[in-house]
Amino acid sequence: MFRRPQRALLAVAAVALFVSACGTTPTGPALTDPKEIVTAALTSTENAKSVHLAATVDGEATVALPMVGGTGTQLDLTGTTASADIDFVKPAAHATFALKAGLTVNGEIIAIDGKTYLKTTLTGPLYEESAAGAGLISTTTFGDLIDNLGDILLKPELNLVKGDDVACGSKQCYTVSADLSADDLGATALTGLPVNLQGATVKVTARVEKDLPYHLAGVTAVLSQPDGAVLTVDVTASKWDEPVTITAPPADQVKPAS
Repeated sequence: MFRRPQRALLAVAAVALFVSACGTTPTGPALTDPKEIVTAALTSTENAKSVHLAATVDGEATVALPMVGGTGTQLDLTGTTASADIDFVKPAAHATFALKAGLTVNGEIIAIDGKTYLKTTLTGPLYEESAAGAGLISTTTFGDLIDNLGDILLKPELNLVKGDDVACGSKQCYTVSADLSADDLGATALTGLPVNLQGATVKVTARVEKDLPYHLAGVTAVLSQPDGAVLTVDVTASKWDEPVTITAPPADQVKPAS
């Protein structure tokens, strides 16, 4: 009398195992060359539809802040955070941030349809509208950063080092590091970021998922400046190609053009 329930349980177990196997992300061929790992991550990023980014900051740097006049100032940025959803197809971006530099400035940025909308605790409850690229972030900022990072890391003369694999979320990641001088960085290395890089050196470590399609899981940059100040920025990337909805703020939440 117990055969039918047992068969039913076995059937359910078989289906569960089949579904589980079908849902498993395929592991890619093992990569050993650091330039090959970086190239795989760049290729994956170029083909991506969307991504979620989360950043944390620790240390000091000379920063030019558009919302406070753009003057370069030495600031302790420890505790600064930011997160962003980016739609590469539309393209559009929505970011929030908490800048800690003596006082805390919270803000939100939306970049969509050729316009950027910014509001902060310093500027009030309404968004300020500007043309794309005129603000701190635009729909192309992340792509520009990745392109510039790729151009730098894949220079023939640069020494890339493959480190130990690390856990990144629920997955395993390759790590690739490089020590960069000011000359390696170049004038446009971090276009769009307000950090002064003159005379600085940066140690960059990229984390790349070992599963296909070798998504970039994160980047850590340790910026050492001539005056001895050190700034560490860690950015994690997740939710690759997941649906994201980004819209412009309602008209009654935007300051009238002056």
